[in-house]
Amino acid sequence: MSSDLTTAAHALLEALPSPTRGEDPSTALTQRLHRRLTGDVLPRLDAQAPLLLVALAGPNNVGKSTLFNTLAGRPLSPARAEGGLTRQCLAAVHPEGDTRALAEALGRRYEVVRVGDGQPAPVDVSGPPGRLYLTQAPLLPRGLVLMDTPDFDSVFSENRVATEALLVTADVVLFVVSRQTYQNAALVDFVKGAVGAGRPWLVLYNEASREEIATDHLATLARQVGHPPVATYLAAHQPEVEDGAPLRLRAMGDAPPLQELLGAPERAAGLKRLALGATLEDALREARELAALEDAKRAEPDRLRRRIRHELERIGRSAAIGSIPADAVLAAFRQAMDRNHPFHRAVRVPARALTQGLSLVGKGLRRVFTGPEPEPAPMHDEVQVRLREGVQELLEQLAYELHSWRGDPEGAALLEALLDPSARTPEVPSPSPGERRVDEARFTEECRSLFLEVLPQGGRGQLLQSATTFLYAIPATAAAAVSIATGGLGQDVAIWVGSLLTAPLFERFVDMMGAGVRQQVVEAWAQRRGTTLAGHLEATRFAALLHHLDTRAEQAEQAARSLRKAADTLAHALTPAPETPLRPDEVPS
Repeated sequence: MSSDLTTAAHALLEALPSPTRGEDPSTALTQRLHRRLTGDVLPRLDAQAPLLLVALAGPNNVGKSTLFNTLAGRPLSPARAEGGLTRQCLAAVHPEGDTRALAEALGRRYEVVRVGDGQPAPVDVSGPPGRLYLTQAPLLPRGLVLMDTPDFDSVFSENRVATEALLVTADVVLFVVSRQTYQNAALVDFVKGAVGAGRPWLVLYNEASREEIATDHLATLARQVGHPPVATYLAAHQPEVEDGAPLRLRAMGDAPPLQELLGAPERAAGLKRLALGATLEDALREARELAALEDAKRAEPDRLRRRIRHELERIGRSAAIGSIPADAVLAAFRQAMDRNHPFHRAVRVPARALTQGLSLVGKGLRRVFTGPEPEPAPMHDEVQVRLREGVQELLEQLAYELHSWRGDPEGAALLEALLDPSARTPEVPSPSPGERRVDEARFTEECRSLFLEVLPQGGRGQLLQSATTFLYAIPATAAAAVSIATGGLGQDVAIWVGSLLTAPLFERFVDMMGAGVRQQVVEAWAQRRGTTLAGHLEATRFAALLHHLDTRAEQAEQAARSLRKAADTLAHALTPAPETPLRPDEVPS
């Protein structure tokens, strides 16, 4: 069982993410869980500390150092009426308990600084959080390491940090309270954070006026903490304590004397087991909380990268629609119609030739009277305009993201650089004539396949074939290229031939070549060409930001997955194996 827990704890330690910079809510929890695993869980599992570690804690000027000196039997910790003198952690141990095993166990949790016999420990000056001064006290029980901590509510932030760093690794916390502090919200929160969901704790009610009042107050504190203390103790107001006299205290209820509770080996073993179970449960809870925070960290970059890529696809598709080769659509329609009926094809071919010839003659006559027609803007230029307008609109939307960006300075810097007005959207390279011909040929084939699928058969198909043949046979249909972007071939046909086509025939064309087929043609082109344009925009303008968002989202997702897996492994190791029922021959008579 212990080896399974050790393996699970090591796996959880390896799964911890590296603390990130900025205002990241997971940083403090990551550091706390790392400290719990390295300074508490693994030392308990890898090599059980030989002695019981008991830490005294409480608010300012409540009598912690006085109690410490009383139990140690000598004035080791500064205790004066003004309070607030202990700024670093001080521990005392019986000389016989000061062994190499204890030194190794404490060394894995703290920076241990030994204090010579009779030498004062400089705990009245600030120091690093993990430092622990260690001295000897012959009057302490042999199985006990007693620790005095700074005030948790000290005005000195380093005092609070030092106290929290020590309490997370103690076996038992003995809180000292008074009638002025027992219900203080800060005290309650601190006790709940220190003892978790089950770590054993004791409490001394100092300067009590009556036992029934102390009993009522401590019951209130236990309800607020969430689970009761192992034992409670009482000390009346004793003015002589200010002159250095030891503190007299007595047990409440059926609790054993404090020295007996802390010094008896069998009691110490039970308290250590409770502490190990509690710290493992706390580690499991914190691992799952951290996994949830990593999931939350993934949500924001994942949302933004999806949004940007979706918008780039939209911009690319919009630009691609402006570059649909309409001639290819007409060619595909003609090929599909001709393939289905050879007779009509034989009639249409000379009609189309006549139409093209008349169209060329008409263009020549117009140029004589009106001059050369202005050259239309290249299709590639229209694509560039649509891309620039789309990107500018997207950047205006992303400007609001910058104001709400938190916890990711690098991402904020990349977004700010992207929004720089001086940055320009790189031009899309114009396709070569060969590339354009390949694209049009592929698009024509896609359109032809689509028309073959949707062209009607039977009587309706014959009517459409006849109407198309009739259309091509009318010289008035001589015209140039046709665009489907105005709403469909049927609508364009109506413009060309006007009243020459009857209303029923026009409706047939609209029914076949209306919005449904047109939309499919547009989608086929926009899907392929739009994806290419969106990829160009991402690679040339948005690559740095999207790469950063991808990395953050993937790291957070991986961290959350690893944490959940490690937490499940630890939970499984904590679950006791079911007892095997005895066989009938094993049941004692």
